[in-house]
Amino acid sequence: MPVFSRPTHRKDTVEFFSNADHPVIYGGHFTSVSNSTTQKDGFQILQEHVSTAAFHNSKQRVDPPRCHAHTREAVLEELFNWVVGDVPREAWIAWLNGAAGAGKSAICQSVAEVCIHRGVKVASFFFFRADPTRNTIDPVIATLAYQIIQLFPETKELIVHSIESHPLIFEQTFETQLEVLIVTPIRRLQISDTLLFIIDGVDECTGYDVQIDVIRTFSKVLQHGDLPVVILFGSRRETQIQMAFNARDMGGILKQLPLDNNYQAEEDIQRFLVDRFDDIKLTHPQRKRLKPEWPAAEHVQQIVDKSSGQFVYASVVIKFVSMPSSNPSTQLEIVRGLRPAGRATPFAELDALYRHIFLQVEDIAAVLGILAYSILGSINDLGTSAYFFDITADDAESMLAPLTSVLHCDAEWDEIVFHHASLPDFLRDKERSQEFCISEMGTDLTILWFKNAASNRFKTLWEDEKNMDLDVFLGCAKPTSDLRALMMHYTPLQTPFAYSWPTWPKSVLDEIRKMDFGDNGELYRIMSDRIFRYVKKEYPTLLVHIMSEFTTVTKEELGRRPRPVDQSIEAKSTIQSRFKKWLKRG
Repeated sequence: MPVFSRPTHRKDTVEFFSNADHPVIYGGHFTSVSNSTTQKDGFQILQEHVSTAAFHNSKQRVDPPRCHAHTREAVLEELFNWVVGDVPREAWIAWLNGAAGAGKSAICQSVAEVCIHRGVKVASFFFFRADPTRNTIDPVIATLAYQIIQLFPETKELIVHSIESHPLIFEQTFETQLEVLIVTPIRRLQISDTLLFIIDGVDECTGYDVQIDVIRTFSKVLQHGDLPVVILFGSRRETQIQMAFNARDMGGILKQLPLDNNYQAEEDIQRFLVDRFDDIKLTHPQRKRLKPEWPAAEHVQQIVDKSSGQFVYASVVIKFVSMPSSNPSTQLEIVRGLRPAGRATPFAELDALYRHIFLQVEDIAAVLGILAYSILGSINDLGTSAYFFDITADDAESMLAPLTSVLHCDAEWDEIVFHHASLPDFLRDKERSQEFCISEMGTDLTILWFKNAASNRFKTLWEDEKNMDLDVFLGCAKPTSDLRALMMHYTPLQTPFAYSWPTWPKSVLDEIRKMDFGDNGELYRIMSDRIFRYVKKEYPTLLVHIMSEFTTVTKEELGRRPRPVDQSIEAKSTIQSRFKKWLKRG
């Protein structure tokens, strides 16, 4: 007969027959099944859905971008006055918008810090596409609600109770979360202090539809102006976001702040550069090697000009120049293109931004073609570009729409306007732009030019619309068999307008002469003969100028009989003598 002694119990020990008196058990097997669960409270659930990296003061956002001292003062003051109501409240939502790299996030960061310093309650969410904890809509409401609890502790009980009453609240719609966890608690407690929400980088939230939903949902709850809440959105001027802010119900509650020339961006960039170069001369390990006059004022101005009013370019330059392991003067020469970059990547951050934007484009081949035509050539007219590619101007504008953060189509002047002067540099540089490089598109553009010429498409254009940049396209083209076949069938009658420009024949023939089609110069000789026969017949008054441009011979020399020359088409004397012979032919 087994005898049981009373064991020493631990907290998690299961007692058999704990209430029995003198038990007697004969044999048997005993199995204990224990099941213990701990239910999370609402505040724990809330914290699990918060993105701490999205706070304006998150430690994960190491040295977040903020406005340089004494810059952006006008826009910062305008925003602060709007928040605190120093100006009559006409809008409950402000949209700070601008091109990529214009400094929107820096302004939003500075607005948050200035407002908090002056006693304004601020809750923020900074989207960032490369951070999976803050590149979706999912943590937005939880993150804002958590900050509201910190700002207004009396809201904690209501918010936590709502979560416990709706344990799956974060699986519900964005609108439901906003109403239950933010709007209702604020209304019930009749909070009177102004609360500023800063939602920066809406364009970096995954999904165009989701971006629109964020904007429209917030705007809906602010329609009546009965909440002590104002919202500052920061984003690029992307098409879908423009549509959301242009909606009819936004008309009476929206304040737009485009970062354009009204805020003296170039002066601010100049000040930023001068101050930061001074810092480099004071703190850099190699500062003693820098000349007192470094950097030259014109070099600083070049950076300002290349920035095109966008802080990102100037910021990238300063980061590269100030690298502790390199000489700042040498680094600046690399930026200016005076020294080979080698393994250095002065524009890596800027290039990553450009690449991300171009990766969003669906019909990238067509878009790069339009940009190559505009950048490599001299015609920036959207209608003319569209005509060259046999599409409508509307189609061209739609294709370029995903790039509105770096360029836009000016409706008044019907032209493509680049927000960044550095963008063409990026697109021309194969190492930087990689698959987006346009420098290798010269062959396609040249082939299309000759096809358009053969079909007489150029003859219907006005003088200022006709593309005269064949020489530029040829300079980027490869001597393919397809291109040679088209050129062999070209006659000046296909583009008679081109020959009213004295320098055009010389430029085109110069580029053809440099190309090796493997035919011992046959194509060059044939095209030279056709062109100069045509010029002599149709433009006799321009003949002397054209010949002198091409051969450098004087007017008096044109009448002399040529002397025997070497047959190499590369020899200058041969070219001169051949032209003289053409002139004497009737």
